[in-house]
Amino acid sequence: MEPSGRATPRSGLARLAPLAARTLVDQVVDAIVEATARGDFLPGDRIVEAEVARALNVSRIPVREALRLLESQAVVVSERYRGMRLMSVGIEGLERILKVRLALEKLAGEELLARLARDPGVLAPLAAVLAEMHAAADAEDAFAVARLDTEFHRCLCRQSGNDVLLRSWEPLSRQLTIIFGLSTFKRALKSIVAEHDELLAALSSGDRADFDRLIEVHILDYTRAIDYEKLVEQLRRIEARRRAG
Repeated sequence: MEPSGRATPRSGLARLAPLAARTLVDQVVDAIVEATARGDFLPGDRIVEAEVARALNVSRIPVREALRLLESQAVVVSERYRGMRLMSVGIEGLERILKVRLALEKLAGEELLARLARDPGVLAPLAAVLAEMHAAADAEDAFAVARLDTEFHRCLCRQSGNDVLLRSWEPLSRQLTIIFGLSTFKRALKSIVAEHDELLAALSSGDRADFDRLIEVHILDYTRAIDYEKLVEQLRRIEARRRAG
């Protein structure tokens, strides 16, 4: 018989960690990243604290804290006499991100496959994110696909079981969301999702060599295929024409 009064949690629920409330700073960070991924802000744009605060209807304090956090993750850079500007998407900077990301995610795949041999359910969270990506692509929601793209790769690192690896990957996540968002201007959403289908299939089969090959193509080749600097200039010209009427 169950004791009266306080409910006893089911064993699975007892292992869940409480959800952390999203602070106003978190919301400002997310708004800036989303606006950049959607092309409303563009890499290289100056970010004016007062303008962002006014647009979001908040005080300047959470905006200032959000910009400090984004600066620590290289999403914005502080330039002397020029203020805060969004990250650049020059090829040299992107190459550094890609090389570090590839090393981390190859390791994540290796360690996830080792876990998979002991726990067949380890891929379930990746499959759940991928299902959301398919729904977002069907709905033609480009930012949702970009956000879930980041979440898929975060989940890959998390499911590796290596917390040090995840903490090393996480500071790249907001830069990646912006890059993924910009890529949707040049790539079909369903083709982006299909790449993740292939990655999950390789993991499901336990084929590490196939996964390593696919993740290298996914991270290096597909990213290098887009000239992000040229894309940003095209988007800037489109915006200038729109404003000119």
